[in-house]
This record gives sequence, structure tokens and C-alpha cells, in this order.
Amino acid sequence: MISGIYWDCGERAVNQDSLMFQQVMTTRGRVTLAAVSDGIGGLEEGEQASGYITEKLIENFYRQMISLIGRKKGKKAIERSLMRCFYEINDGLRRYGNGREIKLGATISLIFVWKRKYVIFHIGDSRIYLCGRKEVRLLTRDDSDGGRGLTRCMGSFPFQQPQVCFGKVHKKYGFLLCTDGFYRTVEQELGEILAPEEIGSEEQIEKRLKELGMAALKRGEKDNMSAVYLAVSKGGAA
Repeated sequence: MISGIYWDCGERAVNQDSLMFQQVMTTRGRVTLAAVSDGIGGLEEGEQASGYITEKLIENFYRQMISLIGRKKGKKAIERSLMRCFYEINDGLRRYGNGREIKLGATISLIFVWKRKYVIFHIGDSRIYLCGRKEVRLLTRDDSDGGRGLTRCMGSFPFQQPQVCFGKVHKKYGFLLCTDGFYRTVEQELGEILAPEEIGSEEQIEKRLKELGMAALKRGEKDNMSAVYLAVSKGGAA
């Protein structure tokens, strides 16, 4: 897999977005974990919430996910591991919020790739797009009430089941994970600028993500913007 990231405060004083990309070669092949998380601006300490989520997901990746692949465990075991991790994250955020008498929360959009398969875990209004030669398809569902606010997020609230989606990885396809500040004004250009058959290096990915970010700023986007793009390299196997 080749990848690139984009992370910008926009016009906010604090960047409440967090993102991560982890990739390891195992005895069973390459495994990849990527995620974006957007702290809820209407609540307190959004940057703490999103940072805690990505930190705990990285811990789980190295503590459990790599081992599961090495032991030839299937998608049910992977789903259970991630679900337990999501539950523990939410519980940790609840205890943190209760201890300080505050409410905090964040979105999370995650993709885990192993062999020729992927799984998506998602809560909130960050998004994951599948970018192909002729189309850009949204793989996640926004948890929102028509622009008036989020209906679900991770945080100091009762645990809510994430959206879970499995699929297969193919050549000439890329995955874009991004927060709402990134996609809100440039969604129509994603397919043209992030066409995977035209991208052959990580430098190209980061250049094109920056191009989209700059376009969003010129159109008046003020929110934090974060994006991770990953695709099978032209010389790699699906």
C-alpha cells in the first residue's frame, strides 16, 4: 500500500482532528490500519477525545490485530477485537468526562486492510470514500440529522454500535478517509484529483490532498481538515 496524509487547522485556533496510518509486514503479508477522528466542536476538549481514540486504536493494532493475522484468524475475530477496542475507548472517554464533569466526543472512521480484505468501523460524519477509475463511492453513512448535528459519536455517552462493513481490495482503487472539513466543499472533485490509476507515489498523493485542501480554504472552509489516502501501488499485489 502507498499512502499520504493531509492535516490543517483551517481557520480554527486548535486542531481537534486526529489521524493515523500504521503498516506492518507480517508472516501472513502486509497489514494496514488507517483512521481519522474529528473532535466534536460543540463539546469540550475535542482534541483530547480524538487523540485518545487514535492512540488506543494504535495500541490495539500492535497488541492484538497483528497477532490475529499471524495466527490466521478470520474476519469474525478481527471484528470482535475492534468492537472490544471501541467499547473500551468509549468507556475511557466516559470516565475521563465524568471525572472532570464535562462532555466530550469525536467521530471515528477506520479501515483495517489485510491480505485482499478490508473492514471499516465508523461512527459520526467523517467519511470513507472508495475512489475508482470511473466513480467515487461513499462507503460510510453519516450519523447526522440533516446538518443540524450529530446523532452518534464516540465519547462520554452510552456505547453506540459502529457501522461495520467488509469488502475486498482491488488494484486501481484507493480509499480516502477524511473529516467533514475536508470533503464539505470539494466532494465533486475527489474522483478527478484522486483517480488511483494516475497516482504512482506517496509524493503524488500528498500533493493532490494538499491541492484539495487549498481549494477548500479558497472556498471559505474554516473547519479543521484531515485526510488519509491509501491505495495498492502499481507494482503491488491486490
